[in-house]
Parts: sequence; structure tokens; C-alpha cells
Amino acid sequence: MLMAMNDCQQLINAATADRQLAYQCPGCSQPVRLKRGSVVVPHFAHVHVTDCHIFSEGETAEHLCGKQLLATWFAASGYTVRLEAELADLHQRPDILVQRATAPPLALEFQCSPLSVDRLAARTHGYWRHGYQVLWLLGQPYQRQLHLNSKALKFLQYQQQWGPYLLFLHVTTANVQLLHHILTLDAEPLSYQSYWLNTTQQSVTNLRRFTATVDTLPLSTNHLQRYYQQLMFARLRHQHVFEQLQAYCYHRGGTIAQLPSWTIPTIPQLPILAVPYLVWYGHVFWCITATDRGSHFRTVTRVDLASTPAITCAACVLARTRSAITTADYSNNDYVS
Repeated sequence: MLMAMNDCQQLINAATADRQLAYQCPGCSQPVRLKRGSVVVPHFAHVHVTDCHIFSEGETAEHLCGKQLLATWFAASGYTVRLEAELADLHQRPDILVQRATAPPLALEFQCSPLSVDRLAARTHGYWRHGYQVLWLLGQPYQRQLHLNSKALKFLQYQQQWGPYLLFLHVTTANVQLLHHILTLDAEPLSYQSYWLNTTQQSVTNLRRFTATVDTLPLSTNHLQRYYQQLMFARLRHQHVFEQLQAYCYHRGGTIAQLPSWTIPTIPQLPILAVPYLVWYGHVFWCITATDRGSHFRTVTRVDLASTPAITCAACVLARTRSAITTADYSNNDYVS
């Protein structure tokens, strides 16, 4: 931890703390020891083993350095900064809480350790419910090649000017890396663009004002032909997800080949599904036909999520996408039941 309480119940930064004074953990009120030298990042640690649920003793040097780096960067950019601020109404302590003028407070979370989807969702939704914005930045354990099974994708966030995005903090170089417009198309690798800035040379405003546009034009007929070919190869290789879709279609008296053209993705989409988009739309198609046989698709506006494949485990966008994706207008008239 970077902050501890003195005997006057004041929060003191480890970088300026007096070695001769006693300090307590802000979370559990147990004694902590100041650790400050020429190698380690100044911080406090519990004197005795404790079951403190707020501050763990497994905090890495990267996490300590990253918090201090972010605090310095936002303060230099004109923000009011509070390290490890207690939010009593949430029972949470963000790594850093920042605010500028009358804007809502922003919780900065620098994640370097494993975090379950459930815990991530609980923390993110807790901030939202209480009027706080939250920004997740990822450390070295998450800074690997991005693909559909990457652990980093559960931290996927969304802003209009960036589309689906992830933020990475490179502590050793003081760089922030923004991966923006992260998109997926079935049977294709993830696509995204990258923007870098250095926190010692550029302000937070440079990041906030960065905008980019990406054209997502429909794919060519050749690509659709390749898609069908890949689908056939997948079936021949007995890939489990497509085997399940084929069995699902058989159970309803059809086959994958009978799915209408609108179930085949031709434009890159947000990577928010736990399955390929073909599988999702295939389930939607059969749900619609079972729900309202004899009716045109445009008359059906709700789909039962319980009978369709799971939506993504990307906890940062789950609540917002779940409400949006359950209400859709299937106005495409390629199929009439």
C-alpha cells in the first residue's frame, strides 16, 4: 500500500512518511511498517500476518510503481488525485481516484494480478451504481498477443470515439498503449489499431482527445465463399462449437446449410460473444421460428437469452450489451417462415 494512517488519523504517503512515527493500515487498522530504500518503491506493509481484505501483501513492484506513475501523470494533467481512497458506500478502494472540475469522479484500477470475471463484474458495477466512472489499465501479465481467448478481453471497455478498447500501462517505459476498435469476424483473427503515448511527455488530455475512425465495409463474395469453406472444414474437423450448432439445428428439423443468409457475419463485430456470431445468430434464428411460426421476422422483437449461447464474459461491457442485445429488430426479409 502507498498510503497509511498516522496517530492523528491522517493519510500519509509512503514517499514522505517519517520513519520515527507509527502507522496503521487504512483497511484493517493493524500496524504497518514503512519500507523505503534505494531499490524498492516506498510503501507500507503489515507488521504481522493479517486477513486484511483491502490490502494484500502480494502487491508487486509493478503495481506499486504503476499506481505512483498514474497518480503523478493525472496530477500533472490538472486532476485532483487521491491514492487508495476509501469509498465507504461501495466498500471498495480504487488504486487511484481522480476528478477534474465538475466531472464525475473516475476510479483508476491498474490490474496486474489474476481477477475472476465475477469479481471484476462486481467491482465495475459497484462503481457504476454509485455514480463513479471506472477505467481499467492492464499490467505486464496481460500484455500478450491479443486473441479471442485472451484473459485481457474480460476488461474490454467501450467509448464512442475508440469503439471497443483496452488500455495497457507499461511501467518500465512510462507508456500507455491504447488498443482501439477491437473487432472480430468469425474464423478470422481479432483486428484492432494501436495508439501509444508517453506519460512523461504527453498529458491525459492527449489521450482523452484521441479519436480514430475505422471503416467496416461488407466483405466481398470471395470472403463469403472462404467463410463457407472454413465452416465445412470446421465440421469435418469436428470442432465442438460447430458440432453443437449442427446438433441444435438437427434437433429442430434443419441443418446449418439451411440457415438464412443474415446469420452469416459479413461485417466485423464487437468481440462480446463467448461463441462465434454464426452460432449466436443460428440460435436466434431457431428461437424466432419456434416463437412465432407463420409471422414475419420484423414482428418478433425479443429473444429468450436463456435458450441461446452465453454472452461474453467481458465483465466491463456485460451489463450494457446484455440489455441491448436482447431487443433487436429483425427487419431483414430474406426468410419468411
